Amino acid sequence: MTKYTSMRRNPIFIFAPAVAMLLIGLSLVSQPEAFGKQHEIIKEQIIQTQNKTVTIQPQAFESYLYQRLMTDIAGNEAVVVNKHRPLSPLAYIPLNMRELKSSKSLDNSRSLKMDPNAATALEALALEMFAQGAGQLFMNSGYRSYDYQRELFESKTLQHGLAGALIRSAKAGHSEHQTGLTMDVSVQAQGCAIMQCFGETIGGKWLADNAWQFGFIIRYEEGTQAITGYTYEPWHLRFIGKNIAKLYQEGGFSTLEEFWKYPAAEFYEEEITESTID
Repeated sequence: MTKYTSMRRNPIFIFAPAVAMLLIGLSLVSQPEAFGKQHEIIKEQIIQTQNKTVTIQPQAFESYLYQRLMTDIAGNEAVVVNKHRPLSPLAYIPLNMRELKSSKSLDNSRSLKMDPNAATALEALALEMFAQGAGQLFMNSGYRSYDYQRELFESKTLQHGLAGALIRSAKAGHSEHQTGLTMDVSVQAQGCAIMQCFGETIGGKWLADNAWQFGFIIRYEEGTQAITGYTYEPWHLRFIGKNIAKLYQEGGFSTLEEFWKYPAAEFYEEEITESTID
């Protein structure tokens, strides 16, 4: 019988490849620049990664179109109410309102209520305003029901006539006060309560400059009557939330109508219709 040696059992075939690879490796390592360039490239990439400044993009504001849809919903902070845009339902009543807490910085002796988020934001605003020496904020008028607003408009009509009432007060169902997101304020020690001269007081100027940081805007600014339909009201604070208020401020807007690209609402639809009738 022919005798042969199996390749699988021959030590030469088992160890020879490993020895060959070891010898090749040692010869490469013995050359100083064999891996130098590769090492430098890797090292440089690591340093670049470590030193790279990562720019964290701010959280994107929710879709403009989505938010604009919210301007139709009475219970949403983004709701837009004016002479063209009544609340729906017309006799809307906000839920879960709470009374603002009186303190050294805020006087709510009239026990007025607001939307809870708006109330918390206004308390924080008053605290900062007082800390900066701009005065104690006084709550003059907050939430008004449909029936209360109707009586108020009738009272304004008797006092100023219909034309005068239309630029001073909203009809029931068209008032921001009915949303629970609005508060008329003043600083009693500085005078000009619910008067246009309030805008020239220390407190009035502070609010115009800083209210947006707490989610509020001066809803009826000077010179915007042709858009909002109302005369200048430096005392009228409207809560729209910090996100929207920041964009509103940064964009240099003066009215919600312009911000949301809604048409001017100087007159009620019935006023326009009546004026075109021969």
